[in-house]
Amino acid sequence: MLAAVLPVVLEGEIRLLPLSEVLYCYADADRTLVVTPQGELPTRGTLASLAARLEPGFFRSHRAYLVNLDHVRAVIPWTRNAYSLALEGRKEVPLSKYRVKALRDLVGW
Repeated sequence: MLAAVLPVVLEGEIRLLPLSEVLYCYADADRTLVVTPQGELPTRGTLASLAARLEPGFFRSHRAYLVNLDHVRAVIPWTRNAYSLALEGRKEVPLSKYRVKALRDLVGW
């Protein structure tokens, strides 16, 4: 069983961040960032490797986003095929039209 922590780089150290504090992770160019209510932190590895490690509690909502389902508060429709996920702290992440069915099946919406 994997520990419920995620290694992040902070002030030159590798810190072990509890997964419960992670809102979402996203890929930005050649790096992967972890977003918490306090801010963004870099982590090692790709978004795909994080998804493999963190699912099923985390959901790949978009090719560049991995969201912690414990922090999702609402699904917001923008158009017939476009949605975003509202998280705690007034944050939003995109929900790809290709991932809507997977989320519906997962949460029973």
